[in-house]
Amino acid sequence: MSKKLICTCAVVALTLFMIIPAAHAEQKFLRMFSGPEGGSWYPLGSAMMNIIEKELKISSSNGPGGGVGNAKAVNAGRADLGWSYTHTVYNAYNGRGKFDKKNTNLRHLMSLYPGVFQIAVPKSSDIMSIADLKDKNIVPGKVGFSGTVIAENVLKAYDITFDSIKKNGGSVSYVGYSDSAALMKDGHSDCYMAVTSCPQATIIDLNFRPGVRMLPVDAAHMKKVLELEPGLMETVIPKDAYKGLTADVPAIGTVTCIVTNKDLPDDVAYNIVKTLYANWPALAQVKKAAIEASKPENAITGARIPVHPGAMKYYTEMGIKP
Repeated sequence: MSKKLICTCAVVALTLFMIIPAAHAEQKFLRMFSGPEGGSWYPLGSAMMNIIEKELKISSSNGPGGGVGNAKAVNAGRADLGWSYTHTVYNAYNGRGKFDKKNTNLRHLMSLYPGVFQIAVPKSSDIMSIADLKDKNIVPGKVGFSGTVIAENVLKAYDITFDSIKKNGGSVSYVGYSDSAALMKDGHSDCYMAVTSCPQATIIDLNFRPGVRMLPVDAAHMKKVLELEPGLMETVIPKDAYKGLTADVPAIGTVTCIVTNKDLPDDVAYNIVKTLYANWPALAQVKKAAIEASKPENAITGARIPVHPGAMKYYTEMGIKP
């Protein structure tokens, strides 16, 4: 065999060696971005990654995040899995709202429990309506949180903006759940806003001290909010969610979901959802109410972007139809 032919064969072999393993590389690490401490996303995300690491033998990590930022991170490949909301992911995929470009690398992995936008004010305050927040000290969540975006839309329906609140002498603090609760306890905040599971741990704590009231979104303004953000939906804070409620409180709702990147191998996506649902009782030990509301048959509820084919394979096997 000539030296030229040997060299050619060597180049071809090396090229194949470089290409084939990359296409069939074993998944060795999974990165998840979930939510802030004090909410449901972070502890559930940590529990999920522990299960995946134990059962699938894939090293993993779970970091804090928010619905908007997580969608961007997963689309860009900085995370393999991200917690968000179905309306946020829809906006991300289509380049709407807070997303200045289409994030078409996103794929729906699973829907979990409903997310309820909750607006709590001190029980002793004179704030009786969302309209009364026009000059108050509010905490809508961190920049990059889906709740912060919902807060903007809810306030906009009442002709209020973050800037107008500041001009009227109020303030807007961008902090997470735990810090938001601390600000209200110390008398530095008039309003706690969050889209999260219901009931929510920090609101339960605030209801113990100093005591809170939940502000409703009335029918007329509900219509305006849903016109501003069609991906949201009408729901309620159930009267049995928090001590002291005497009736359901009209509220804005969405669906908590986990998204992944389109390049996650089909078999990995399949094994992730199959393994997590097989270990659902273990997750219930972390957040019982949230997991009980996250039934496998609801795994694609609210999904308005393509479902990852690996996950869809499992759902089809389980008889779940799009």
